[in-house]
Amino acid sequence: MDETLLAELLEPVLGAADQEDEDLSEAVNLSAEALAALGAVVLDPDGQPARGVSDERAIVAALNTHAHNLMQAGRLDDVVEALQVAERIGKLARLPHHPRTV
Repeated sequence: MDETLLAELLEPVLGAADQEDEDLSEAVNLSAEALAALGAVVLDPDGQPARGVSDERAIVAALNTHAHNLMQAGRLDDVVEALQVAERIGKLARLPHHPRTV
């Protein structure tokens, strides 16, 4: 997916980063629906489409990809923000913590 398009799709989530949990959850759902509408998929470790991916997991994966793109562009402050939002979403959804590989 194009880096600019991914950033635009994640804007509701990044914009809700400092808001209440309910607002962040609504933004996660909105961005996940947009990703799904565009046919974006989350891949498993073998590179195959993952089954049963929740909205939260899809957005955490998208934020990790976004953070990687930002790091390549040298935007380290934005990397930290994206990863902090991903971690907050993971905690809200009670997702298992995975070490960052960005």
